[in-house]
Amino acid sequence: MAVTDIHDRLQQVVEEAGLPFAEIEAGGAEGSHLQFSHGADAAADPGESLVLVASITKSVVATLALKLAAQGVLSLSQRVTHWLSDLPAVPFRRITLRHLLTHTAGLPDQLPGHEQIRADHADLNEFVRRVGEYGTDYAPGTDCRYSSMGFLLLGACLHRALGGPLPDALRDLLFRPAGMHRSWLGIPADRDDLLEQAMPCQLPAWQDADCDWGWNSPYWRRLGAPWGGLLTTAGDLGRLCRVMLRRGVSDDGADVLAPAAVDALVQEQTRWLFDLPESVWRRRPWGYGWRFPWPEHPAGFGDLVPRSAVGHWGATGTVFWLDPHEQIYAVLLTTTPFEDSRTALQRLSNAIVGALRV
Repeated sequence: MAVTDIHDRLQQVVEEAGLPFAEIEAGGAEGSHLQFSHGADAAADPGESLVLVASITKSVVATLALKLAAQGVLSLSQRVTHWLSDLPAVPFRRITLRHLLTHTAGLPDQLPGHEQIRADHADLNEFVRRVGEYGTDYAPGTDCRYSSMGFLLLGACLHRALGGPLPDALRDLLFRPAGMHRSWLGIPADRDDLLEQAMPCQLPAWQDADCDWGWNSPYWRRLGAPWGGLLTTAGDLGRLCRVMLRRGVSDDGADVLAPAAVDALVQEQTRWLFDLPESVWRRRPWGYGWRFPWPEHPAGFGDLVPRSAVGHWGATGTVFWLDPHEQIYAVLLTTTPFEDSRTALQRLSNAIVGALRV
């Protein structure tokens, strides 16, 4: 199927799945070849509807971390307690930034009772304090379990390393040089207009429609959670994908990332952790904050996405991936929870790969 013939197929999948909103961009290092919109913000340009992309945030935060590593600001072997000295030495002294970036730190995905913590409108410092009280579930480096709280601590470490807020650092060091002008880790306090522009999410069963802490609440959209608080567009994520495919160079020719940083992000990293069993890293390989496709996993990117691709998914119904070998990428954004949109996203990915790999 050629790219020019794919729109009808994408529309059919979206309608069969009952998705009220979808925006898709796909292409290669030279630019976008495909843009698709369904139920988009009529006031926004194509591909520029503002969407809460949930855990895709992790790949973006990891990209900044590797940029800083390539600048000598930090080392991935540094211990978390070097930056966050208030955490208890036991067990946190054994955790490194590398563990956080590869989901091998021993930290939980979410804290027990996290709904109440959000209902209390806790700030990120309170989340860090609660993680310090909770501790770890296993010895760092001995298993790989998906961990949003690992990226909470990573964000706090980057804040300390930079001496300023993480959202500002992302804006100045990554978003602006990459041309990502509609991307925010948390909506700024002086931009109420963005709260109105952002697409509303369909909510999962564990969030009541009238709660004041869920995905659609001003609290959550302003929090700037480094594990899931990014609001961005299909167009901006496409720009980031092209930066990665060009090993650090933006559409405008700006040097955004060092090639070595890009290489480290997209190369398999978990297999080199000394204490991680082979049975773990073979089944669930990770780069630094960028995941491999895992086609047999329920959260796989799609059946036909090359195994050399990397990317991420988000609980709000989002997926993006890129393949540095095939030099292709795709961004698929919906507002339907991933458990309900997963099959549609995988079908859409399959159709996109079929069109791009000709």
